[in-house]
Amino acid sequence: MVATADALNADEKRSWPCDRMSLDVSDSIHIQAEVQRVLYALATPEYMEAWLELPEVERVECHSEQRSFNRFRIDLLASGKQRQSIYGSCLLSKPNRITYLWERDNGGSRARSMVEIHLLGGPTRCVLKLKHSGLVRQDERDWHSTMWRRSLVKLCRLVEGIRVAS
Repeated sequence: MVATADALNADEKRSWPCDRMSLDVSDSIHIQAEVQRVLYALATPEYMEAWLELPEVERVECHSEQRSFNRFRIDLLASGKQRQSIYGSCLLSKPNRITYLWERDNGGSRARSMVEIHLLGGPTRCVLKLKHSGLVRQDERDWHSTMWRRSLVKLCRLVEGIRVAS
């Protein structure tokens, strides 16, 4: 089902605040672009680099892992130095679903979690629903909540053709 034009107003672009009863992060955004274009931006490391916006990070670099088309690494840089990395796998499934298996490097140990994204829509617009589960600490949930909120807004602007300042 496609959202009505009223639901696509800028004030209503986001819904689903973070779930305070658990450590899961849920968010949703309406995007004025076709589902396939959004899926491509979500599944391609070069495009991920353009829309990911992480707290306390000046720049991100996304790389495809060698010998595997669905694995990627996100390097987080600040003050010209790599602070940490996020390792992931991107699994595409129908209809219009993406699952990231997410591993955030925390000083030698890796915190594993899962991001599920479902796109609902028609030829010119869609709704992206995101759920990030498996987070084990409140500070991780807060960090990922901020990251997803900022990143989804930036993704929306990117695929809608609005220039995003670096």
